[in-house]
Amino acid sequence: MKDCEKYKALIVGLMDNELTPKEIHEVNAHLMRCGQCREEYEQLKETTESLNTMSFNEPQDEVLRKFWKSPYSRWARLSGMLLIAGGWLVLMVYGLIEMIRDNSEPPLPRIGIAAMIIGFFVLLIMVIRERAVTYQSDPYKEIER
Repeated sequence: MKDCEKYKALIVGLMDNELTPKEIHEVNAHLMRCGQCREEYEQLKETTESLNTMSFNEPQDEVLRKFWKSPYSRWARLSGMLLIAGGWLVLMVYGLIEMIRDNSEPPLPRIGIAAMIIGFFVLLIMVIRERAVTYQSDPYKEIER
């Protein structure tokens, strides 16, 4: 039936309590008349109840806290960040050197690229400096968060 297609979308809304009172009345009236939609509604209701009763084992907060504070985890994060930053640094320096050595390019794009590279390094140094100053003056740095 054509009406059934319209009501199938509304049945899901009924399950999620998202319908207006008028729509609820329409869906309920259709469910009384249509056995196929009523069967689908009952199956959806059963599935939803089954999913709501399932429980998943999640690691406790203490386990996660220990994991993130473990030396391996700290080492892995630090080495990952250093490798990424080092890779960017090497590529930037290589690009700058190649740009200086290669005189075939017009000067305006070379100046623009050099400005972007220098700007990147200035911002990187400012962020690192700001983090260091903030950490040194943080009165709550000893408090576990």
